[in-house]
Amino acid sequence: MNMFTLQKTAVICGFLLAAQCMAETHYVVTNGTPGWTGAVDPYTNWATAGTNIIDVVNAAMTNTEPRLVLVSNGVYYLTNQVQVTNALTIRGVNGRDGTIVDGGYGMPANNYGGCFYLTNAVLDGLTITNGMAKQGGGIYARGGTIIQHCRITGCIATNDVDDNAMGGGIRANYNSVITNCEIVGNTCYNIYAGGAYLIHGALITHCLIASNHAYLHKLTGYSEARGAGLALQYSAIAENCEIYGNVAHVTREGCQGWGGVELGNGGTIRNSLVYNNTGITGGGICIYYTWGVIQNCTVVSNTGAGIWCAVKSNLTGYIENTISYLNTASAGSTRSNIRYNITSYYTGSYHIVNSCIAPTNDFPTSGIQGYYYADNIESDPNFAGKDVGNWRLANDSPCVNAGTNQDWMTNSVDFDGRARIRYGTVDMGAFERIHEGVIYRFH
Repeated sequence: MNMFTLQKTAVICGFLLAAQCMAETHYVVTNGTPGWTGAVDPYTNWATAGTNIIDVVNAAMTNTEPRLVLVSNGVYYLTNQVQVTNALTIRGVNGRDGTIVDGGYGMPANNYGGCFYLTNAVLDGLTITNGMAKQGGGIYARGGTIIQHCRITGCIATNDVDDNAMGGGIRANYNSVITNCEIVGNTCYNIYAGGAYLIHGALITHCLIASNHAYLHKLTGYSEARGAGLALQYSAIAENCEIYGNVAHVTREGCQGWGGVELGNGGTIRNSLVYNNTGITGGGICIYYTWGVIQNCTVVSNTGAGIWCAVKSNLTGYIENTISYLNTASAGSTRSNIRYNITSYYTGSYHIVNSCIAPTNDFPTSGIQGYYYADNIESDPNFAGKDVGNWRLANDSPCVNAGTNQDWMTNSVDFDGRARIRYGTVDMGAFERIHEGVIYRFH
């Protein structure tokens, strides 16, 4: 188990232990709920529950012990941002389908966290919608926060001055964890991530990131719409995520836009399925400006190239055990599965190994500072059912047992939750091959 996994496990276990020794539970209901007799501070039973999430959270935070705020079914309209600190958990009683928090686009566009600003907190089983902020239209998470089993939808990151915005749905940093969430239909105006923007060691895992949008149409100092679905910066990691239908919109001539994922400053994506995203210069995954890592991903059916790279001098872009196939080139380009921006500034190195990307003879060898290419193939990966969106490998796929085993794979699972190394050698792409007769789900 690698150091990052140990740290991640420690964070999650810490919250689980805290949940077992809650000092007090506070309750939120909608006005008129049967059995409710009226709100009485500190709202410690259902009969005297509060009807305003902010009031109940503020009451709960007067105690420094770990506490729980339970929110019953219903729609809760915010009048201000919910600020949460001090090991507080907010949980929807019946999950995200039953409990909806609506920001009403009421927050000013220059703030952080349109609906929630979380530090060292847990948000569990809520739908967050109609939030608006400069960074984190729905949620701004920091300090080891965990967001789990939530749906973030219809939120906006924007700014009313000439500056960049980040994370239409979520902005997360400092080892926060986002797990088993749906981040769908959010928007960023001006640059970074319609869905989620992660930085400084944050982790997103087992999440659906779909139908988010990023726009570049206002700022004169920038020329990219970066990662309509997801942006990963400064050692942030995405694992086992499904990323599709995200679109980067560019309205200024000569600018660039990346639809699925943007990686920079050591951002890493692994074990993920990236498909049907759209961008001007990179539809699927982009390694931009500094460096990034793509490991065991399946990148297919994206428009504007599957993978796009522009690596800064003295740095390296890493692509390992990855399939990029059946993508469509952007206008004016003939490169569909991988393309590069090599200029006097972007002269870094490339490390591409054990990957299925056609054509392999197009990997750059001049104008860059170095390269290492080994055991790559350009043969048809032979998906089990590409016509029905089944991007798993058929038994006779050339990508089976064709990867390189790595330390991070120990105790890791593939996109379907099966052991990452099944038969001694890892497969290329997000899926390990399964034997005939095994039942699996389609996406």
